[in-house]
Amino acid sequence: MNGPLDNYGENEDWIELYNTTGAPIDLTGYYLSDKSSNLLKWQIPSGNIAANSHKMVMCSKRNTVNGNELHPNFNLKQTQGEWIIISNTLGNVIDSIQIVHLTQTDHSVGRSTDGAVDWKLFTSPTPNSSNTGAQNFYEPKPVMSVAPGFYPGAQSVTITCSNPAATIRYTTDGSYPTPASTAYTGPINISTTTVLRATAFGVEEPSFTETNSYFINVTHNLSVVSVCSDDVYDLIANGNQGGWGGTANKVGGFELFEQDGTFIDEGDGHFNKHGNDSWAYAQRGFDFIMRDQFGYNDVIDHQIFPADTPRDKFQRVILKPAASDNYPFETGGAHIRDAFVHTLSIRADMLLDERTYRPCVVYLNGEYWGVYEIREKADDHDYTNFYYQQDKFNLQYLKTWGGTWEEYGAPNAQNDWDALVAFILANNMGPGADWDYVKGEIKWKSLCDYFMMNSYIVSQDWLNWNTAWFRGMDPLGQKKKWRYVLWDMDASFGHYVNYTGIPDPSANADPCNVENLPNPGGQGHTDILEKMIAENPEVEQYYITRYIDLVNTHFSCASMNQLLDSCLLEITPEMPNQIAKWGGSMAGWQANVQALKDFIDLRCVALEQGLIDCYSLTGPFDVVFDVSPPLSGTIKVNSIFAPTYPWATSYFGGITTNTIAFPEVGYMFDHWEFTVGPMNQAITEDTNSVDITVPDNIIAVFIPENPDLDGDGISNDDELAGCTDPNNADTDGDGIDDGVEVNGGSDPCDPCDL
Repeated sequence: MNGPLDNYGENEDWIELYNTTGAPIDLTGYYLSDKSSNLLKWQIPSGNIAANSHKMVMCSKRNTVNGNELHPNFNLKQTQGEWIIISNTLGNVIDSIQIVHLTQTDHSVGRSTDGAVDWKLFTSPTPNSSNTGAQNFYEPKPVMSVAPGFYPGAQSVTITCSNPAATIRYTTDGSYPTPASTAYTGPINISTTTVLRATAFGVEEPSFTETNSYFINVTHNLSVVSVCSDDVYDLIANGNQGGWGGTANKVGGFELFEQDGTFIDEGDGHFNKHGNDSWAYAQRGFDFIMRDQFGYNDVIDHQIFPADTPRDKFQRVILKPAASDNYPFETGGAHIRDAFVHTLSIRADMLLDERTYRPCVVYLNGEYWGVYEIREKADDHDYTNFYYQQDKFNLQYLKTWGGTWEEYGAPNAQNDWDALVAFILANNMGPGADWDYVKGEIKWKSLCDYFMMNSYIVSQDWLNWNTAWFRGMDPLGQKKKWRYVLWDMDASFGHYVNYTGIPDPSANADPCNVENLPNPGGQGHTDILEKMIAENPEVEQYYITRYIDLVNTHFSCASMNQLLDSCLLEITPEMPNQIAKWGGSMAGWQANVQALKDFIDLRCVALEQGLIDCYSLTGPFDVVFDVSPPLSGTIKVNSIFAPTYPWATSYFGGITTNTIAFPEVGYMFDHWEFTVGPMNQAITEDTNSVDITVPDNIIAVFIPENPDLDGDGISNDDELAGCTDPNNADTDGDGIDDGVEVNGGSDPCDPCDL
């Protein structure tokens, strides 16, 4: 963590190569690898080692050479048992070591002296210099007889160490054991919920610390996170961060248990502050970063959010107790708003990136700490690398929170964004070459979705705060256009402070208020959207009809309340414990929840008139979309697929509604039918549209996909390409099927040619 800085100013895992000979060695064409199954993983493009000298390899994953440093295309994870292998130009292994001796912070493993055979521990590493100060490895890690987990009664825990000469010292308050901690002399009785930690002390360096959380006579319907250490307690309980990041990170232990009590994973890492206004509350949020450098684990190896993502490895997670929607610390807090909004965005398949959510309970040094949310960290290169194959060296990531900064991609990200905004404002965004260029730079539908989401929830804390957008720069990855990310969404649905200065924070707020804001944050989001809507019919049609689509589905009163109820169903059984810990009452919390529900109900209704007023629409008109025969296909209406068939809904006049028919396997689209219509293209066109002015029924008709409808032995495609009728086996009416005539050499379209 505090080792040598590379030429980029970063602390990276490092390897030191040593030339044991009296002559220089040219490394060009040699190979380095961290995988025994792939010896040729990275070929050294250039470099040499002078006689009896050293060469630094900085495992940054940059895939380059910088000065005298090699930067291979991999980094090292000691807790995964990886290898360090060097091979010659023929791929023959020269030297190798598997990482089996894990090291604690800022320690290293090396040969006892330069070129020696044996491997030793170095507590004061000497990178790029001769190896000195070698010593034996750590004392063995203690072993506890009882696994971490939930138990109905007291447990007797025996602690052992494979070195009988070592002294085991333990704590029960969550702190790391020290030479002054209680010495283990016999079984320990654990009668209440406790974090038991043990370290072996002896002639060698102290061992790694074993940490087990024991939950005695308690049950929870949520997953449980147990965190511990004096520093972590000082951070979370006392609010003592000491600054943002860097040396302010607190070190501690982390354990995860599933909602059925099953122990999942553990490790040590860094903890730091999460939250701003909410940091004043006694129940505080925090970020956790698992640190492979500490020698315990590199990631939380678990599918934390199985309902929403297949991702099963997390180095970083957020633990937040609802932030500024916390109950009981925030007036009107419902303890759900932010998580609900992010989940809504996921369920509605918005073109956004979200902090995936799962409720949990947190214990701090064995003490119940209340209802929290485990959140996926979207503003992180592990996230973009997993979903989009864009790593930290190939990101432009901007964030506005008061000011704007480059989370990734400095110094070009801000300049590139500014140039794009300037181009949009200086050129007509109607169809043409300029619009084609802009479409290649920004996912404009993501911009639209971002504004629609914040409009619908009546967000009061965005654009000048809590706004993030990014793009990937690796041409082989995905998401290479600027797109938007949801951040803190708790100042919504009539709650909290109007930091953005929106003109109407009530449920009756016009949906178009957002695109008319005077560029809060100064990054041009509002300006470019307003210009696109005004000048480009495609954007205008998408923006308005996308909003209508959402109001008809995921933003409807029924859908919103159903989703909110499902979120509340998870945390409601745990809220009495939250209240017993932090105060308030169930009646008080439920009243705040009801206020949220009332706002949503009012908002659903107000949107209908708001859309009419903002965009000069008429209606809405009752419309039924259906397919015939049943199960033969689907219909995409603007941006969404009809959720069921028949689908009775309502759409507006004054804006064109797009429709696309998609056949199921074994069917092909034939034509559209309607009560009023008409369709704007020929009814045989599967991609079509309609201007709705009155109630209507619109049906996509499909027919079986028969390659030879008339059974004459000639495929439909060949008949359509020629002169014969695919629906008439005897096109020329001469009494002989078309296929027979073709096979016999006669003309199936000439009744005189038999």
